[in-house]
Amino acid sequence: MTRDPFEELFGPREDDTTPIAEPVPARQRLAQEQAERVRTAQLPAGKRDGRPPRERRAGAAPAAPWIVVGIVAVLAIVASIVVVNLVRAGGADEAATPAPTATQAPPTTTAPAPAPEPSEDPEEEDPADGPPQVEVGQTMTMAITQWGVTSDLSTRFGSTSYNITGENLVLTSDLLESFPDSCAEMRQQWGATRTAAGGYTVLKPATRCAETPEVYDEIWGLVDAWVQTIR
Repeated sequence: MTRDPFEELFGPREDDTTPIAEPVPARQRLAQEQAERVRTAQLPAGKRDGRPPRERRAGAAPAAPWIVVGIVAVLAIVASIVVVNLVRAGGADEAATPAPTATQAPPTTTAPAPAPEPSEDPEEEDPADGPPQVEVGQTMTMAITQWGVTSDLSTRFGSTSYNITGENLVLTSDLLESFPDSCAEMRQQWGATRTAAGGYTVLKPATRCAETPEVYDEIWGLVDAWVQTIR
């Protein structure tokens, strides 16, 4: 430590009691500084500046569990995205490949048979026509002694008689007499025919009455119902 310049000029003050430090040689001062650096380097980081290490905040939770939770959440999100992509890819494959559908053979259609051309003769009867359905009403028993059979005849015929020639039985009745004069020959052309097999069929005119076709159909239905009762 250097002396005060005033002291060098005027000498030391009489009332100054401060001890005069002896000057330290430069080599010794360098050694002291080096020893101080070594001692400071060996101290903990918190004590180098003379202050205690920073204490952990009271109530602060450790960061490690939150990091683990965050990683697990990220992995779950990534897994869900992968699953959704796989499902969409599977759905796209199914949509791209249509399911086989059962094919049905086209229904075979048969051309309808041509309708028969109407006959130019209004009295010509279609042989394919069957007897019309009529209301028979009450019946009466009529015995056919020549053939040894009986039958049930509708009372709508009125007073009725018959005549047998060979295998044909011809009826005569009030209903048959209702044919007009234009169809007078039909009054004696209705009855029954006995077949070789022992059965019976309807005996009727070959053509219809053009003037009264409704009477023709009514008589045809009644005669057919009567023939089916012969026994």
